[in-house]
Amino acid sequence: MGGPARRARCRGPEGVPSRRPRGRERRVRHLAACAAHRLRGSRGRTSVVTAVRAATEDDRAGVLDLLRAALPQDAGDDAEGLERLLWGDEVARDFGVVAERDDRIVGAAFATVADRDGTLRAYVKVVAVDGPQRRSGVGGALLSALEKTAADTGAVAIQAGGSAPAYWWPGVDTADADALAFFGACGYAAPDAEPAPNLDVDLVAHENLVRRAAPPDLPMRRLTVEEAPAFEAWMRSTWGDTWAAEAGAALQRDPVSCFVSEEDGDYLGFAAYDTNRAGWFGPMGSSPESRGRGVGAALLRACLTDYLDAGRTTCEIAWVGPVDFYARTVGAVPGRTFVALAKPLPAAR
Repeated sequence: MGGPARRARCRGPEGVPSRRPRGRERRVRHLAACAAHRLRGSRGRTSVVTAVRAATEDDRAGVLDLLRAALPQDAGDDAEGLERLLWGDEVARDFGVVAERDDRIVGAAFATVADRDGTLRAYVKVVAVDGPQRRSGVGGALLSALEKTAADTGAVAIQAGGSAPAYWWPGVDTADADALAFFGACGYAAPDAEPAPNLDVDLVAHENLVRRAAPPDLPMRRLTVEEAPAFEAWMRSTWGDTWAAEAGAALQRDPVSCFVSEEDGDYLGFAAYDTNRAGWFGPMGSSPESRGRGVGAALLRACLTDYLDAGRTTCEIAWVGPVDFYARTVGAVPGRTFVALAKPLPAAR
């Protein structure tokens, strides 16, 4: 992240735009409604009709219930994180669709659009279908509706995952054969880029590393809500808008899930966790002026000590840059990898 003078511990794409006027938000939601369509169920269920329509605020509870049950592994466990991802403060350019059958939500998909490097792209945040309704065309219909809305906003491409600063996955899990097959069948392909790696940390096995004391002369503390404006300004000027927004999400957790090192009124570094998903560490960065003082290692250990104190036994370090640093400092090992599958979109008519 940032220029060569900055020392980044985790990385993610830059360029998340500022909040757009309310009129644009209304337009995005109107386009989602226009993209809604009806789909007849397959597998002999010809009398059953699935309606695909724009998601509304009234769908919040039903969508969260669906995601808790339908997302793979532990991805649906963090209800607070999912709610903030889809209905948080920074969703002016987000849009979503739901699939209903017999007045019950059986599928949902959400996306966002962002201008990065002068190009408007859409990013799929999440797509999920109730187990019994899978392989009936519901997922494809949801994705098609998202693509239509994204194209109508002017996006030239759509990507599965990687919707920093608010994301649930950096991309599609390379070990998830079903997800890879689904997006592949819908026309998504891998770009010429390395997969984004996550690292796993066994907090119990490496408790001695995690709880290692910080240097006595290193000023370090938990970020406070009261200093949010100053912290955000420093983050934007030093690390960019994307990390500023992602780390700022730590202020919405209780307790605040971010530690900072500060000296003589200047921030030396920061480290955050649970900014998007519970149990995921990052982002983190330290200034070049603080190199050699152990700022990064101390901030990392402070965050992971919080995990241990809360009873968590493992965690993931998300979207990793310096693998060796994490392995040496807290015993991190390679975990899941994610690929950013993408698809070009037709020009809006």
